[in-house]
Amino acid sequence: MLDAEIAKQLIVGRSWHHDFEIVPGLYTQGNYNPTGLWKELELPEDMDGISLADVGASNGFFSFEAHRRGARVTAFDFRHKDNSGFGLAQYINGLEDIEHHHANVLDISHQQYGKFDVVLALGLLYHVSDPYLALANCAGLSQDRLLIESYCIDALLPGQLADEPVMRFIPDGSRFPEHGQVNADRSNFWGFTSKCLKLMLEDVGFSVERMNVRGERVFIDARRQLPNERGTRLNMAYKTAQATPRGEEPDDPQAWKIF
Repeated sequence: MLDAEIAKQLIVGRSWHHDFEIVPGLYTQGNYNPTGLWKELELPEDMDGISLADVGASNGFFSFEAHRRGARVTAFDFRHKDNSGFGLAQYINGLEDIEHHHANVLDISHQQYGKFDVVLALGLLYHVSDPYLALANCAGLSQDRLLIESYCIDALLPGQLADEPVMRFIPDGSRFPEHGQVNADRSNFWGFTSKCLKLMLEDVGFSVERMNVRGERVFIDARRQLPNERGTRLNMAYKTAQATPRGEEPDDPQAWKIF
């Protein structure tokens, strides 16, 4: 661990997202305290032997907490770790054994990165242009548990509409200010009802075990129900159908395979 005074000089005056104790007695100046959500995850106190992927890791609070409990942690973020605070927190605490991939969630796959016991996608899905693909990619990484936290619009919709699988597009607030923007953050693309996220999770092969809605936030704890993507619609959504060769004689009705 780095000397506390040097660590203080490295983090002072910097804008963080996660507000956490980076070394004993020294806190980042973040705009979000993640400790409440960490408790809500209900991860084992002893995570030795458990592999965990933190997708959209940001400054790394959840990665570092899981590592502290003994998990083998792999983090993903669209920002390089040296530009997100993650690398600095690693350096200060000597946590170089946490693997970090500079990758967009829309590009990751279990074929490239493997599978994990637990996958975190916290505060992520509403920041991506294609949330179904992002969720499918996160689901593909998980061989058991998938934990989702997101912006939720249940309380903003009238009557029974809040119970429908609705997804609301959020225009770029810097270009279209008349439509508003959540937290003045132009990286917000979508708002979801909790029912929408639940059905999306079930669609990619998971069953929802816990779901908590509080104001404009929703947390979902889901477990894999289907052993793989067979039986889901993912092949239809993002792949091409396998070709069946045409017969040699085009005038023969049997030469054409129409389906």
